[in-house]
Amino acid sequence: MTGMQKRLNKQAEDYIGDLKSAVKQLWDKCCEEDQIPPDSKFCVFSKDNKFAPFYNRAVIQLQEAEAAYKAGGYVGLRIK
Repeated sequence: MTGMQKRLNKQAEDYIGDLKSAVKQLWDKCCEEDQIPPDSKFCVFSKDNKFAPFYNRAVIQLQEAEAAYKAGGYVGLRIK
């Protein structure tokens, strides 16, 4: 593995770690908003939960990043 590949892998792992942290924080906020214990394994948030759309988007981003990383793709990079 080249130095560039190692840096890209590290960047991807950091990005995925940040996404996992964001998902956890948003889960906690969603649960707090709907008065659900945050250690619940499954729940349905109310339609007026202001954090739910952000949580849903963060989960999608995390799943996409993990899939790209496992497939050997570039993760967390934006090309302009």
